[in-house]
Order: sequence, then structure tokens, then C-alpha cells
Amino acid sequence: MGEGYHNFHHQFPMDYRNAFHWYQYDPTKWFIALCGALGWASSLRRFPYNEIQKGVLTMQLKGLKKLQDSLEWPAEPKDLPILTWDEFQEASKTRQLVLVSGFIHDVSSIVDEHPGGRYHLTNNIGKDASAAFFGGVYNHSNAAHNLLSTLRVGILEGGLEVVTEHSIPPGQRLVITEKKALLDGSEGHKKTCVE
Repeated sequence: MGEGYHNFHHQFPMDYRNAFHWYQYDPTKWFIALCGALGWASSLRRFPYNEIQKGVLTMQLKGLKKLQDSLEWPAEPKDLPILTWDEFQEASKTRQLVLVSGFIHDVSSIVDEHPGGRYHLTNNIGKDASAAFFGGVYNHSNAAHNLLSTLRVGILEGGLEVVTEHSIPPGQRLVITEKKALLDGSEGHKKTCVE
């Protein structure tokens, strides 16, 4: 009776409750609270709400991390080949490649699905379509930015000197990371956080 929240008891053993919201089914909590109100129990202790919320947040982040790790993300820029402009032009003769914000994208998988029609993509094969993508024709949505980032196949030499707001797609601007304690007692990042 109320044991469904038993993990709460293990995290916060000094708290007389198994469930901390008044509406959560926990007859033991209600019984002890009633005894406290009648003077039959005393010194009922509660763990600080702020610390409980940290526990709740941790569990939510674990769930989100699991979802995040199940999704397909774009290749890291350091893992992409660097092509000169001439190499990009040559490769564009056999592949549907478009340059946007210093990244070379293979758009062949979305040409027929493009909401604006094939023309907007095919007309920019082998060209820099950054101006068109960032509002020249249409101000693309976050979803379009996220999708385009998964189509990255290279970087134009000299075309991506610094990380810009366009280098990191909206879906990756907040990344859940895990910190692992190292053997020497210091902490290190398991993954790099994108801020």
C-alpha cells in the first residue's frame, strides 16, 4: 500500500512519506500524517523540496538522455572530409551536393520531398545556397535545420573557419551529458556539452 513509490524512500530515507505530492497514492503517508495531527506521532521529517526536485529532474534527464541517444544526429565536423571549391564542384557532377553555411550537404534523399519543390534544390546543386536557406527565399524552420544537418557530407575548405550559430542545429543546442568520476577522483566529461 504505497510501495509503488518505494524508490523515494530509498533516496530520502529520513522522509516519513513514500510519495511527496499530496495526491499521490500513499496510504502509509496519510496514516502517519493523521497520527501526527492527532498527536500520536511526532517529529515527522521531510526532505527539502529543492533536493527532491533535483531527484525528479535527474530521473527526467535520464529518460531524455535515453531518447537523445536513440536519435540519429549529424556527423561531427571533425569527422567530415574537407573539400576545396574545385573538389566540391567536381563531386557535384555526380552527386546532388549543395553548400550551406560552409557545410556540403548531399540533398539527393530529399529532392523529391522538398516542400518548395525540386527546383529550389536542383537549381542550387554545386552552389552556395546559404543565402537562400537563411531567408533569401524562405526562412526555414528548426526542423529543416535539423534535417539538413543530418545530410552533411563534407566541409568546404575555408568555408567554416569558426563555429557559428548555423554550425549547431537547433536540436543539438542543448545536449544532455554524463559526468563520470575518473579513477584519480577528478571529474571528466563522457561527452562534450554543446551550449
